[in-house]
Amino acid sequence: MSSPQQSSGTTWTPGDFEHPNPALRRSITTALCFAFILSTLAVVLRIVARKMTGNRLFLDDYLIMIALFFKYACSGGVTVLLFNGLGSHITMIPPKNLVVYFQIGYSNNFVYTGCVAFIKFSILALYKRLFSTRYMNIAVNAMFGFVSLWVVGVYVAGALICIPANKFWDQSVEGACLDPYKFAYGLQVPNILGDLIILVMPMHVVWSLPISKSQKALLCGVFLIGGLTLIFDIFRLQAMIRLSDLGPDITYNQVPVVVWTCIEAAVGITAACLPNLRPLFKLRQRGFWSQLRSSSNHSGKNLISSKTSGSTITSQEKPYDSSVAGESFEVARYNEYTKCVKE
Repeated sequence: MSSPQQSSGTTWTPGDFEHPNPALRRSITTALCFAFILSTLAVVLRIVARKMTGNRLFLDDYLIMIALFFKYACSGGVTVLLFNGLGSHITMIPPKNLVVYFQIGYSNNFVYTGCVAFIKFSILALYKRLFSTRYMNIAVNAMFGFVSLWVVGVYVAGALICIPANKFWDQSVEGACLDPYKFAYGLQVPNILGDLIILVMPMHVVWSLPISKSQKALLCGVFLIGGLTLIFDIFRLQAMIRLSDLGPDITYNQVPVVVWTCIEAAVGITAACLPNLRPLFKLRQRGFWSQLRSSSNHSGKNLISSKTSGSTITSQEKPYDSSVAGESFEVARYNEYTKCVKE
């Protein structure tokens, strides 16, 4: 690598600790600012939309706030990495800074996983609130289990990636470590699979609604916005694969992975918030959204009726509530489950 000449007459290597690569650091700073502004704005607008409609906050709103908290923690970790060698060649970073660098790298696996998991939990809670069909309830519960098991698996593997744990940031300690790249693949591949399943989950219910094709396409488009997260998931995985082929200079070569990590989480939070921002656009088509609610409930009744084959259900006497007013759906209340089936 050539050494460009500074105005002072001294030479330096791009990416050393005193003069880190400016282009790489600029890309990280841009990604951090973009991620912070985009994710924060999305959540704030989501809360404002709730206030505009006079509705309380729902479970999915609280879950996305937790995801935003994890996003702030992840961005804070990246900021610490910037001041401890990210964008610099590993051979030029002082040992004390390298220790901090790898400690943050160790903890960010947990923080990133928490952020992504709560984004998924928020979307799933939204699905369960909007679609009261038996199919969607089963699918949402199954995905809640899948994501929860993924989180537990990542946390256990992350905690045991090195034994003892401090060997991760201090190679002089006796012990053993797992291959960090295999761990990263094990984290990202189920993440992509989960996003893909969550993306297609509402499609069956939407296309079974008795509404026009144009309305179905519009509604599908609202939920397919989450596909942006899937795209950035894949970009991040590609950056990880490339990183594993670039050699041991991880502090210098890790920049693309960090950039995609920042953007992926921010886009995920934004995509989870967009379907809730309808009140901000002052749309007046209440009939369509109300029809979606009533049609969704009606689809659930048809599924139950087909299962009972004309028999009368009397085992459940509790009211069946579907509170979806946050998206300007009307609140539907059924006094008895039996009455719902007989209709």
